[in-house]
Amino acid sequence: MTRHKWLATFETELPRVLPVAGVAKRDNPELNRLIPAVLKDNCFGLIAISDATLNIQMKLFEHTPDIAKRMRAKTVVLHPPQTLYCQQKMPRQPGKLRLVFAGNEFYRKGGAEVVLAITELLDEKIIDESQIDVHLIGDLGKRHNIAHRQYQDNEDFYRGIENRIARYRCFKHKTRMDNEALMALFRQSDLGLLPTWQETYGFSVLEMQSNGCPVITSNVRALPEINPLSAGWCIGGALNGDREYSVTSVGDKDRLRSITIDSLKKLLTQIVDDPDQLHSKSEAAIDRIRQQHCPERYISKLNDIYRRGVTEFRLHPPMISI
Repeated sequence: MTRHKWLATFETELPRVLPVAGVAKRDNPELNRLIPAVLKDNCFGLIAISDATLNIQMKLFEHTPDIAKRMRAKTVVLHPPQTLYCQQKMPRQPGKLRLVFAGNEFYRKGGAEVVLAITELLDEKIIDESQIDVHLIGDLGKRHNIAHRQYQDNEDFYRGIENRIARYRCFKHKTRMDNEALMALFRQSDLGLLPTWQETYGFSVLEMQSNGCPVITSNVRALPEINPLSAGWCIGGALNGDREYSVTSVGDKDRLRSITIDSLKKLLTQIVDDPDQLHSKSEAAIDRIRQQHCPERYISKLNDIYRRGVTEFRLHPPMISI
């Protein structure tokens, strides 16, 4: 709420307001109070960080075509920049397959499904512990999963996951790592795992790719955009209009979990049997970071937006009444 020129980068929608119980989002009084501020000329740009974000933004105004048209005119999609840590992935040496999962919110990011898929493969004798090392980075105490809404897992489930991690020697768990050590771990790993339940973007995927570590992700929000088949693997179930999972019952949660675990098991079996496929994915991951997330190109595009916005503002200053 200002007379100054401004723009905003956003990852879900603008204006972003807290929900009001019993009131549809588009009827939220605070939303309608703030919309005019975004439509004013001194807001000279909105930057959606993904096509998924743009989809949510346009969906917010689908019942008001005039507002939607004006919002779309000021909005561009600009994926975030990412430093490239690895110029070329060295050929994989024979030996154990090195897997890495990293997510502070262990359960929301899909850590439980990683543990369940791998231990089921071990129990079924499809793979052997001697074939894999699995680094798990995440806080096991962060149990609440926002995607599960009121259908959270119970204490027996969490205890079972922790027992599996303790029981199998292939798992190496740390609650957290500093960034430099984590980037080094990504460079040393053959495959990243992020079958997340809910994600606004997926910045850790960019970090893994920038270290030459291809990733298996879920298919929510922006993940299919940043993790194409050439560079990794996307798995998961049906999505709603916001390109997210809808968990409206325990059955929904169980079905999505089964799809994720079965897909992980299938892919991991294929990769253990044929690890050579990882090298082309690694090279493609590095190349897509170089081409699509280059910081210098991002700066140039951002400067173009600022220059264009400032010029238009000078030519057409907003009429502001008090």
